[in-house]
Amino acid sequence: MTARPTRHNGRVRSLVPARLSPRRAARWPAALALLLLGSLAGALGTSAPLPSQAPALSCQEAPDPSGGPWPPGSAIPVRPLPAGITGRVAFYAAVYGTDGQPLRAVQLGDVDALHPLASAFKPLVVRAALQEVDAGRLSLGTRLETTPGRRSIEGYPAGRNTVEQLARLALVRSDNTASDILHLAAGPERVARAVGALSPCTRILHTTKALWAAQAGLLPDVFRPGVDGAGSAALPLEERLPVAQALNRRAQDLTGPQVEAALDRYFHGPDYDPALELAVQNTSTARAYAGLLARTLPGNDLKPTTRRLYRAWLADGCCKPAHPTLPAPFWGAKAGSGWRILTLTGAAELPGGQVLAYAYFNDGSDTLDAEDMERQIPALVRWLDATLTALAAGRPTP
Repeated sequence: MTARPTRHNGRVRSLVPARLSPRRAARWPAALALLLLGSLAGALGTSAPLPSQAPALSCQEAPDPSGGPWPPGSAIPVRPLPAGITGRVAFYAAVYGTDGQPLRAVQLGDVDALHPLASAFKPLVVRAALQEVDAGRLSLGTRLETTPGRRSIEGYPAGRNTVEQLARLALVRSDNTASDILHLAAGPERVARAVGALSPCTRILHTTKALWAAQAGLLPDVFRPGVDGAGSAALPLEERLPVAQALNRRAQDLTGPQVEAALDRYFHGPDYDPALELAVQNTSTARAYAGLLARTLPGNDLKPTTRRLYRAWLADGCCKPAHPTLPAPFWGAKAGSGWRILTLTGAAELPGGQVLAYAYFNDGSDTLDAEDMERQIPALVRWLDATLTALAAGRPTP
C-alpha cells in the first residue's frame, strides 16, 4: 500500500502525513489536552474523560446459512487484531455462492450490531448515480455544478464537473462534495429506498454535509442533538425518511466552511456524543454490509461501460495491499474514518467465480482524530489480506 494522499471521509488528509496540516496544527492543543488528561486520569486510577461508545443496537436480516464462524468448532475463527486497536470492533467476511448466500465465513465481535459507516457508504451513492446514467436520466458527460449549497466540508471540486469526474473523485479520493452532488442528483430518498430493499439493516439516508451539520448541532429545527438521540437509528425507514429529507435540504443552506468550523468545535468540546453517530451517520451491521457489498461492488447490475468504470475506480480505492496474497482478479475496496471511527470494506472476485466480501467496523476508539486512526490502516490491511486469503483457500486462519 502506498502512502499517497487519500480521503476516507471529511476528517482525513493522507495515509501517512509528513507533518501536521495547518488546520490539524490549530486543533492539536485541544486534542493533546484530552490525551494528557486521559493519561493523568489513568495514572490516578480514575476513568479517562472520553465519552462512552455508541449504544449496541442490533439488526439481523436473516439467519446465516453458513452456520456462523467457519470452520465449525474453531477456537479462533479469525486471527487476533493488530496491537493498538481499541473500542468496539465488528468484522465479518464470507465467501458467497451464486445465490448470494455465504458458503463459509469468519467473524469477530457482534456482527449484527449497528455501526456508523463513515465514507464506506459512497460506493452505493456512485452506483445509484451510474444507474441513473444507464437509465438515460443522466450521462457520464452531464456537468453538475459545485454551488455553495452543494459544497461539503474540506477540499472540493470547483466549477462544473462531469458525472464521470465526480464519481471517480468520490470513490478514489473519497471527496465529500463529489459524493454529495451525485447523491442529490440520484435523489437521496430513491437511494435510501433502493438500499433498504436490498439490505433492511442498512440505512443510507444522509449526504455527508447533512450528517456532519446535524451532529454538530447546526440544524436544531430539524434534529436536536440533545433530544433526538441514537434511538432514532432503530426506527423503520419510513419514519426516518422525512427527517432525513429535511436534513438533506436544510444542509444546503449552510456553507462547507461553516460546517467544518462547527465540527472542529464539536469534536474537541464537551458536547461530543458518540450516541449521535448512529442517529445521523449512514449505518449498517458488519454481516449485512458484507452481504450487500457482495451483491453490489462487482457492478453486475450496471451496463458494460458504467460497470467497467465502477470496477476500475473501486480497484483504485483505499484500502488494500499493493501486492496482495489474496488471489483475486478483481478486488474493490472503500474505507472510511472519522473521530474515533475506522471502517474497511470491500469485495473480491475469486478465480472460481465466487465473491468474497468483508466489512470491518471500529468505533468508540481511544484514538481521537481520523488522521491518527489512519495510522492503524497498514497493519489492518496486512491482517485483512492474511485473513481473507485463508478464508478463500478454505483453511483456518494462521
